[in-house]
Amino acid sequence: MKVRRLGSRSAVAVPASGLLILLAAACSSGAASDAPATHLRATRPASDPPLLIPWSRVGDIALGESQARVEREYGSPGHGYHVQARISNGIQGYYAFHGRVVAVKFRGGRVERIDFSTRYYRTKSGFGVGSRIPLGPCVRTFTHRCGHRWHGFVWNEFNHDRPCGCWMKVGRGKRSLPPSPGPWTLIWVRHARIAGFTFSTTFVG
Repeated sequence: MKVRRLGSRSAVAVPASGLLILLAAACSSGAASDAPATHLRATRPASDPPLLIPWSRVGDIALGESQARVEREYGSPGHGYHVQARISNGIQGYYAFHGRVVAVKFRGGRVERIDFSTRYYRTKSGFGVGSRIPLGPCVRTFTHRCGHRWHGFVWNEFNHDRPCGCWMKVGRGKRSLPPSPGPWTLIWVRHARIAGFTFSTTFVG
């Protein structure tokens, strides 16, 4: 993994090819798009609670969950699930509902990645797309002399060509590990508010 110097700061340079990316179409940095999915055929899952469980579940879709169970609830390819690409031992694509898209990547019969930008899903406290995260004080992080931390996340440690405008957390501990293989969570920010989320069981690249 490369570290790219950006002015007086440095940031981890990550290849764009692995980013799932219907959500990134409107933003070259990889941030989830807040554009409505008005051109997509919407589906109505049998059960889709408006619940966001940090940092692994939205509605009834959870990281590591069986693809067969998700397809029973939300639809299979050609029946609610829009396939974007066939990948090694899996597929990536999206479901369209709540005026947006929820991207789901399956590998090995399990959910490997979820991307979403709809305001529909919220934590019990109301946290979700549209919420604000304060930058807080200036602290040293993995690649920044003056960086920011929030609930175990670090600000702008993920980079492709330019800082991502996102909070990043690697691993399941109380504090993020340095960029590395393992579970990743990205919280994309636009105009000082959360624009979308990426949950992944593996390296986001």
